[in-house]
Amino acid sequence: MIVDHATGKVTKTESITEGQDLAEAKSQSAAMAKAKTDLKAAVDKSAATTSGSRAISVTPALKDGHPVASVILLTGQQFQTVEQPLQ
Repeated sequence: MIVDHATGKVTKTESITEGQDLAEAKSQSAAMAKAKTDLKAAVDKSAATTSGSRAISVTPALKDGHPVASVILLTGQQFQTVEQPLQ
């Protein structure tokens, strides 16, 4: 999916039907099926812990069988990855 960063509207979508992208999509789907917290809440919590930062990416995953969100934050010109539980 491609989203226009200025408007927030989806500009293009493509189905995932094979390969590594499909495997990753299935893994992310499995993580979200176990999640009790949505990704927006995980992003908000991550950004609140680091003053002046903003989230630029979030990816759900299973870690030791538990759903987590890996949030990449940008503070100034520094990147930081924070994991938030989704339970």
